[in-house]
Amino acid sequence: MVRIFKALLPLVVNSGNSFAQKSIAFAIFMLLGVFMAQHTRAQNNSTKEELPVIKSNVSFVSIRDGKIFKKNSWNLVPEAKPDVYDVGLFEGVPQKVTFYTDMDSISFLVSLGKSYDFIIDWNGKKCHQRLVGQKFVPAAVFDEKYIEKRKGKIFISIPEVYELVNIAMAVSSFGKANKNFIYQKSGYYRNVLDWFDKFSNHEFVSTMDSILSQNSGYYASLKMNGKAFIFDASGHIQRSEVFDRTGFRDQKTNMLLPYMKQMQSFADKSNFLAFYRENSETYNYQINFYKDSVNIPEMQTWLEKNFPGASTYDTYNIILSPLVAYNQSTTWFESNGFKELQPHINFPYRQDFKSLFPISKVAEYTYRGNIVFTEINHGYINPEGDKYGSKVYEAVSNRNKWVDSSKSANGYTGARIFHEYMNWGLISLRILDYVEESEQEKLIERVERSMENGRGFLQFKAFNQELIELYKNRKEGSTIADLYPQILAWFEKNN
Repeated sequence: MVRIFKALLPLVVNSGNSFAQKSIAFAIFMLLGVFMAQHTRAQNNSTKEELPVIKSNVSFVSIRDGKIFKKNSWNLVPEAKPDVYDVGLFEGVPQKVTFYTDMDSISFLVSLGKSYDFIIDWNGKKCHQRLVGQKFVPAAVFDEKYIEKRKGKIFISIPEVYELVNIAMAVSSFGKANKNFIYQKSGYYRNVLDWFDKFSNHEFVSTMDSILSQNSGYYASLKMNGKAFIFDASGHIQRSEVFDRTGFRDQKTNMLLPYMKQMQSFADKSNFLAFYRENSETYNYQINFYKDSVNIPEMQTWLEKNFPGASTYDTYNIILSPLVAYNQSTTWFESNGFKELQPHINFPYRQDFKSLFPISKVAEYTYRGNIVFTEINHGYINPEGDKYGSKVYEAVSNRNKWVDSSKSANGYTGARIFHEYMNWGLISLRILDYVEESEQEKLIERVERSMENGRGFLQFKAFNQELIELYKNRKEGSTIADLYPQILAWFEKNN
């Protein structure tokens, strides 16, 4: 093709050729030019699309990251282009990572600073994936000063940068449209809108909106990682000296880190710190409710008694925001022999429990305390379940039996299904231990209705009633952990 171009070019430019010769040569020259341009574009597009492709019939896939196997841990999201999986490389040494679907697999030897793109074809939907090699950095480093200050204590806080992130999400278009993420029935929410709505077009708000609109599953990571930043005395946002990241344990990077300048700009332009000071009464009220009313030390005692073989945590570092609606999460850290449990929770606004009234104060506070209890207990039930390895996965392998894919339970897969059944089952057991018998049925029935009809855990009532019977009839001195073989047997039987 290039040789033809070279042959025609003299005919077009040579002054000795006739007008007819020049016209014919020029027309051929232009047609060939159009053809070559189209051919080049097609080649370029072909190159861009020539990514490795594996097929899947299911929306959750498994990952082997070095020596760690994570069964059904990766949720396919076609809207994320690409969906990034960070590979933490210890001392920068390359590591093999394999993605497994129900039909296929693909492996990469991931090197530091390099990215690897591929596509998972999920029933015709192209899900773009990217692996990125990151140098492994510990999520937290606890020094002697930190350990001495916190050992054996419970801390509850609404951190400044954490609340800044929650506010940015609340005034975004996504936040305004999603009441299950942002609590919109409080006076505090109205204060937030009055102060910050005029800044809803700020680049940080737009960034949060864009990320959440593409994949709402990033909500928890964005919010949680706000804890890894602080304001210094001059109002500048700095990285925490203790925490590199405060998202979920399997995440190797801080998802908020690229947006530090945007966060600072949003804080400065909105005069966030003045707002934070003006609303200190709300923050103190919510913190003191958890300190004084729901008896978190008793929860710790109850869990450690019933899960004696699980991790014992040296401190609870409880993080909350008045803006969080119905999404809680938990992470935990270990450094220098010191273990910290870090639940990220919402506030249990009384108006959300009015259908239960009238009930006693003991029953009310026990039930409203479920929000923090259901996050604290993950630090016990997850490690206990891990002792049984693949048995937990196999017991709930028939996923459609356990979760309704049209409801929020669809976000759970593999062992997480089992853990969430156990998580809310423990609420009923605490009710049995702390609430008067005359009030127990009403509270337990509400738990079962919420889990089954509301969230979509299809067999929760049957499971919960079985768990209650096992607990009531357990041998004297036995614990909930002792019941796990019988609990797993029930799941296996009904799988």
